[in-house]
Amino acid sequence: MPPRSLARPAAVCAATALVLASTLAAATQPEVPPVASIPVAPLPKPKKVVVSPAPATPPATTTTTVVTTTVTTPSLAAMSTEPDAPARGVPEAMPAAPAAPVATPRVLLVDEAPFKVGHARARELPEHEHGRHGNKKGRHGRLFHPAPGIVVEVSNVQGGANAADLQKAARNVGYWPLRHCYEEGLRRNQQLGGSVSFEIGHQAGDLATRLTESSVHDESVTLCVLREARHLQLPWGEGAETTADVKVTLATGDEPVPTPHVVPHADELREALHASWPAVQQCYASELTKRPDAGGRMELKFRAKSSGEILEVSEEEPRFGDVDVTRCVLGAYRTAKLPHLHGSHAGTFVYALHFEAATGNAPASSK
Repeated sequence: MPPRSLARPAAVCAATALVLASTLAAATQPEVPPVASIPVAPLPKPKKVVVSPAPATPPATTTTTVVTTTVTTPSLAAMSTEPDAPARGVPEAMPAAPAAPVATPRVLLVDEAPFKVGHARARELPEHEHGRHGNKKGRHGRLFHPAPGIVVEVSNVQGGANAADLQKAARNVGYWPLRHCYEEGLRRNQQLGGSVSFEIGHQAGDLATRLTESSVHDESVTLCVLREARHLQLPWGEGAETTADVKVTLATGDEPVPTPHVVPHADELREALHASWPAVQQCYASELTKRPDAGGRMELKFRAKSSGEILEVSEEEPRFGDVDVTRCVLGAYRTAKLPHLHGSHAGTFVYALHFEAATGNAPASSK
């Protein structure tokens, strides 16, 4: 079997040649690394999307505006944010509305021309002088009546008090305090008259007055009437709260109110005393923060050298109702400088001041 023997070596040689060729081809190409070892860039992690909650729907009664209208907003706790970086989409807390300004009373200060010490208290006119003037008629169409007329009328009482009892008591206990208010105005203007109408309220022992109308052309008299009315002891009954309308009518008498005799060169001296008014007004204004109802008349007695140097300042009777105001005013005038004093009575004189406070519910008297 010679032919088959020759074919086998040939096949072996061919296979060997084929293996050698594959080996040589593989040697000429670069080695390919396995897939697992190929570096691959990491995929970015998906960002966490934070969805801000929608702001809560405001109540139906809430009105939101950016104009000057007053609005009602939700609670600040529901809109709180981080102090440094408020979250986007969350409404910032609205600033608190500024507190309403506290009404500051306006100080009203009036005075009289300096007068002689011997005439510090003008003679008070009697209310009635039976038999002295007979059936003489006065200027108001009634029997002659020398003293000023004070008539108190109480109406529209609401609460536990009795209207008749209130009016009777108001006329009895209020006559002289209200008359003193009026007579001070009459010394400045002998023709002064009119009426002061106000509402008075009593609650838990406190009295308050609210002016409704005044035809008295002297604001000091009007404010004095309101202040004195708050001090009246009236039968308010057992009700928790009582209100009433009061009208005080002020009418001139048939004789002028006596006035004291002024000292020589009173106008010049009075002008010098006015220089201390800013300090005097501050004395009174400071006390109003503690006692809003302080006020009234203060009479100061001066003793000075002819050169104008003040030696002593003291308070005359009746005394002002607040000792702290008096001490402060005395201190302000002890350092004052007066002009040269003339006449034998000029070294000692009396200077009268009257303090009142006008608030928002006490407008000036009508003109």
